[in-house]
Amino acid sequence: MTKRRAATPSSAPLTTSRAALLEDGTDAAFRRLVNGLLALSQRHQALRDGHAARIGLAGPAYSILISVLHLGTQGAVSVSDVASHMKVSAAFITAETNKLEGAGLLEKRRDPADGRRVQLAVTAAGSARLAALAPTQRLVNDIEFGPLSRAEFRTLLRLVESLTGAADRALELQQALAAEDQRGAA
Repeated sequence: MTKRRAATPSSAPLTTSRAALLEDGTDAAFRRLVNGLLALSQRHQALRDGHAARIGLAGPAYSILISVLHLGTQGAVSVSDVASHMKVSAAFITAETNKLEGAGLLEKRRDPADGRRVQLAVTAAGSARLAALAPTQRLVNDIEFGPLSRAEFRTLLRLVESLTGAADRALELQQALAAEDQRGAA
């Protein structure tokens, strides 16, 4: 059995300065959270990709197809609706929906109220694939999110939505700082 070396005081800089994210003056718990979120994200994406593979799709195409299906229960669905829902660009949704349309899983129609816009709808073939997947999807989701109570689920949903907005703002800042670095290097 290998012995661990004795711990030595770390001189690693803090990765956050917010007091709410520090414990005993360290960012160790914050780092655990970040690493845990990354691990959870990777596992959740692998589960999504597994669902997609079961119905012959790539992960992003599956996400778009099921998003159109669920958004469609509330009315007409546009490319921008799906892009907003999935937090991706409309150009990405357009490219992927073209593939889904070509596969006969999604239908595109001109919006009768605005001919410049496109309405999306899942075809009968697309609905059949998603319906065939649903029992497996329920089982997997029930296991993945099984540890959550209703109150924890609602709290997690609120936190994820809040953190996603904050991450968007952090990305904007990071991109602005990178642009400044590029200007300074030129």
